Amino acid sequence: MYMPFPSTCNDAVACLWLPHFAWQAEALRKPGLKEPGCHALITTGSDGSPSGRVVLDHSPQMAGVLPGMSLNEAIARQPHAQLVEADPAHYEELFNEVISTLEQRVPDVEDAGPGLAYASLRGLERLYGDDANLVRLLASAIGSVSGFDLRIGVGPNKWLAHTAAATGSQGRARKVTGEPGRFLSALPVDLLPVSYRLKHRLHSFGLDTLGKIADLQRGAVEAQFGRDGGLIWNLANGFDNSPLAPRRRQEAVFERLDFPDATVRLSMILTGIEGLLSRAYGRQAMKDRYARRVKLEARIFRRPRWALDVAFRESAGSVSSALFGIKAKLDTVTFPGPLEDLGISLSGLTGEAGRQESMWLDVRRDHDLRESLAQMQVRLGNTPPIYQVREIEPWSRVPERRHALVQLNP
Repeated sequence: MYMPFPSTCNDAVACLWLPHFAWQAEALRKPGLKEPGCHALITTGSDGSPSGRVVLDHSPQMAGVLPGMSLNEAIARQPHAQLVEADPAHYEELFNEVISTLEQRVPDVEDAGPGLAYASLRGLERLYGDDANLVRLLASAIGSVSGFDLRIGVGPNKWLAHTAAATGSQGRARKVTGEPGRFLSALPVDLLPVSYRLKHRLHSFGLDTLGKIADLQRGAVEAQFGRDGGLIWNLANGFDNSPLAPRRRQEAVFERLDFPDATVRLSMILTGIEGLLSRAYGRQAMKDRYARRVKLEARIFRRPRWALDVAFRESAGSVSSALFGIKAKLDTVTFPGPLEDLGISLSGLTGEAGRQESMWLDVRRDHDLRESLAQMQVRLGNTPPIYQVREIEPWSRVPERRHALVQLNP
C-alpha cells in the first residue's frame, strides 16, 4: 500500500523508478536470485566504448559497484559476484508491458529507459481525486504487471521527481516541496544522469554531494567539466527544463512461431520468416497497407534474446518486398546461437508506398534500374558486374572504338 504525500499535485511530474531493473527482471525469471547468499549478481555487457565490457546493473546489496564501471574493476571489488549476460531485448519487452499498462491510466507517459518512467499529473486530480488516489493509481498500474520493487517521486520537474523516487522507500511516495536546494544538498553525485567516468572525476575533485557543486560558480564548473559542467550545475541547483516526452504510440502487427528444434540454418529461418510475413500481410489490419520497418526477435538457446531491426528502403506492401529487405540484412548477420522461436513485428504502417514516380518513361526506367542495382549491391556486398554499352566514336573505322562497356554504379 502506497502512502500519500502531502500537498496537491497540480502540474507536477511523477517519476516511477524500478531500481536495479535488470536484476529485478532476472530475478523474475530465476526466483532463486532473491534467496540469501545469491545477492551478489552483476549484469554485464558492452556500452559501445573502447573500454570493453562494463557493468550494466547489479543486485541492490552490492557495495562499491556502479553502472558503467569496467567489469575488471567491478570484479576486483566484488570477486565472488555472479556474472550474468545482460538481456536488453527481454528487459525492453518487460518494461514495455509496464509502460503500456501505465498509458491506459495516465495519458502522458515518458519511457526514459528500462526501469524509469515519467508521468504528467496535470489535471488528474480532477479525475481521480486526492493525492492518495493518484499514488494508488500509479502503483497499481505497475503492480498489475508483476511484483516489482517500485519507488514513486513527485516534483515540479523530472529531475526533482527522480531524486525524490531514488531517495524514497518502497511503499511510500515522496514529493519535493519548498526550496529544492535544501533537499538536494546532501545527495550523492552518483545520482546524476552522467557517465561513470564523469562521476569518478567529480569524486576525485572532492565533489561528493550535489550541495558542493551548487556552492560553486557555474562558470568554474563549466570551465573544468565542459558542456556537462553546465548540466550538473543546473541539476545540483534543482533546475531542469527538459520537457516530458510521451512516446508515440505506433500501430504494429505481430506474428510468432516456435521452431520444432532450435536452429541456426538460414534456409529454415527464412522459411519461418516468409510464413510469418504471409500471416501478417493476410491480416485485415494490413489490407492495402505498407510497412516501413520490421523487427525480428527470437529466444536463443542458453543466451539472451536476439533482436534485429530492419528499415526498408521503400515501404513494403507485400510478402516478397518485405522478405527481400530482410534477406539482404540477414546476409550480414551472425546468429549468437540456435533460435528456439521467432517473432516479427511490422510497424510504421502507412496507406501508401510513399514513392513518387516521374511522368517521363525514361526517367522511371532509369530509376527502376538503379534501384535494382542498389539492392543487388546490398545482396552481393560489392558493385554488381553489370555493364552498359555506350557509344564512344561511332564514326570510327575500328569497330572496337565505336562502343565501350561501362560498369553501372547504383
